[in-house]
Amino acid sequence: MSNIETIPTRLQPNYQETSNGRGEHVDEIDLAQLLRVILRRKWQIILLSTVVALFASVYAYSITPIYTASATFYLEADNAKLMSLEDVYSQEVGQQEYYYTQLEIIRSQPIAEKVVKNLDLANHPFFRITKQELLTTTPEYLSLTDDELTALTQQYQYESALGYVYGGIDANPIKDTQLVILSFTSPEPELAAIIANAIGIAYIDNHMEVNLERIEKSAQWLNRSLSGLKNKLGQSEEKLQAFQEQESIIDVVGIKSLAAIELEELSAELVLAKQSFQQTDTIYRLVNAEQNNIEGLASLPDILNHQAVTAANSQKRQAEEQVAELALTYGKKHPKMIAANADLRREQQNVTKNIERLVSSLGNDYRKAENKVDQVNNAINQAKLNYQKLTRIENKRRELKQEVETNKNLYEAFFIKLNETAQLEGLEVSAGRIIEYATTPVSPIKPRKKLIVVLAVLLSGMVGVGATLLLEALNSTIRAVVDVETKLHKNLLGIVPLVATGKLGKLNIKHFFDGDDHSFAEAIRTLRTSLLLLNLEDKAQVVSVTSTLPGEGKTVVSTNLAFALGQLDKTILIDTDMRRPSIAKNFNLAGNTPGLSNYIAGTNSLDECIQHDQQANIDVLVAGQLPPNPQELLSSNQFKQLLHTLREKYDRIIIDTAPVQAVSDAMIVARLTDSHIYVVKADSTKEKQIKTGIKRMALAGINVDGIVLNQVDLEKAKKYEDFNGYYDQYGYNS
Repeated sequence: MSNIETIPTRLQPNYQETSNGRGEHVDEIDLAQLLRVILRRKWQIILLSTVVALFASVYAYSITPIYTASATFYLEADNAKLMSLEDVYSQEVGQQEYYYTQLEIIRSQPIAEKVVKNLDLANHPFFRITKQELLTTTPEYLSLTDDELTALTQQYQYESALGYVYGGIDANPIKDTQLVILSFTSPEPELAAIIANAIGIAYIDNHMEVNLERIEKSAQWLNRSLSGLKNKLGQSEEKLQAFQEQESIIDVVGIKSLAAIELEELSAELVLAKQSFQQTDTIYRLVNAEQNNIEGLASLPDILNHQAVTAANSQKRQAEEQVAELALTYGKKHPKMIAANADLRREQQNVTKNIERLVSSLGNDYRKAENKVDQVNNAINQAKLNYQKLTRIENKRRELKQEVETNKNLYEAFFIKLNETAQLEGLEVSAGRIIEYATTPVSPIKPRKKLIVVLAVLLSGMVGVGATLLLEALNSTIRAVVDVETKLHKNLLGIVPLVATGKLGKLNIKHFFDGDDHSFAEAIRTLRTSLLLLNLEDKAQVVSVTSTLPGEGKTVVSTNLAFALGQLDKTILIDTDMRRPSIAKNFNLAGNTPGLSNYIAGTNSLDECIQHDQQANIDVLVAGQLPPNPQELLSSNQFKQLLHTLREKYDRIIIDTAPVQAVSDAMIVARLTDSHIYVVKADSTKEKQIKTGIKRMALAGINVDGIVLNQVDLEKAKKYEDFNGYYDQYGYNS
């Protein structure tokens, strides 16, 4: 029972976690794990690098050495641009574009042709080919005469030399200077230097020839164009004069200025007229709304505050006060009261008349303001028409005048250019000069043999490492503690080491009791401890053990787990794998030994079916006679009743079930058990298959309590630390 006290280190996987600053945990790349993966295949990687290095060395030393010769050339500025057609139209080409253009000219085929002709490379030994060699490569030339064959050979040598030079010219500018590095690469160092120098000379000759040809063509073209430009200038001057006479133009600008001033004054007058109209319109609308209501009109501010209405209202108030004063002393029929009331009515009528006159006056003011706005608008429209007409006349005159100026300037420019061109005839303008001539190179630029070998070794090593990591990434099996935790997301109950089989290739089922191999027994005890710790509160009396596929060792695990539990409690081992039962054979029982199927079928009693193993001190219930319908037997009430009976007799019941991927027997049995252990063969079963099996159990309402990683190669694991911190806890090194 001492192992129950110890918490296994299986809960400590060998990957790292860290916080991201928000209290969340994120996985980090385990560089140590990557290194271990690489070390597993280090000899394969070293072998690959060695083989590649040998091939690279052979290749590097078999390559023909290549030499590069370089000359420094000074590229002159664009002195010939005076004769260019672009300059005639005042469109200068930028110096940078000019230099780039010259670099492309240096690399062009005409320069290559000059180099070939100047150096007579067609007859150089490097390009020479005999008639026999030509006939060997092209048998159809056998019918040619000797002279024809000689001419064809010369042509072939020339084209070969031209293609070689054209493809090898290299011109690179030196930044922020007018210097250019002219280079040529060849297997023959002397030939490379000769051609590099010849490139600069050929460019200078070509530039002079092109320059002279351009001057001659420019002069011819200028002469032809000058006459036409003169006629065009005369015609444009006549058109301008005729237009001025037709429109009687004296001073269009002055007249247009007066029209603009008039238009501006009318616009200001229109603003004032609109303001006046808006004020009158507001009053007029209010008056119209109260037209038949004298009291309403009298209450309007613009009526009430008018001078005449104010005076009339004042007289009216005096009359009202007089009536009120007399009413205190006299009756209504008293002469003074009658006279006072008559005065009051007269004053009221006077107020009404003043209001009516004012309303009539406001109507007249409204119509006058409206007419004023219309008059000013009409005047503005007429002024605009006059201004537009003057603008059209001015634009037309300006257009004709501009045409005259353009033709005049163009004629003068052509005339000046013709004189300049005449002065330049016979003048040689240099395109540049060679500052530093190329010398015969001593060392080849390629192949860089050491670099080739080093790069080959590095690349092969990288490929080897990459292939190793790729194979590791593609490996979807479960081989380490971290795989169970991260891939299957399940607890690892324990690992069972790989045990060497006997001479017959079969594992001793009672290897748990072998005193020479402590690691296996300790692993089973660790599994027992994990199971007991996992079910401290709710005792797992009935435990089912299954796997994904046959051959993963679930029977070995279930049997030896029963052995370990049998040392503590009364235990029975049941074989429910009725399709491929193996427990009876493992315990050296006869094939016809009665078992589970016999008891459920009612052919034998329970005592007859249960066998006792003296060494392990456990009882065993084998599968019995193979039934045609295993699922029906396991789903029967008799099987459920059997488990109920066994729960009363035993402390621990270990059930070995069929693999979950093959059949559904394991799910039927697992529904009746308290705990479920899933056995996975290390570095064998695919992750997808395991997840499918676990998912099938989950869909059936069965939760897998933990994984047992079986047949783990501990020597290999210790070497690469796949189970670092796990097996050392239990002395697996012993």
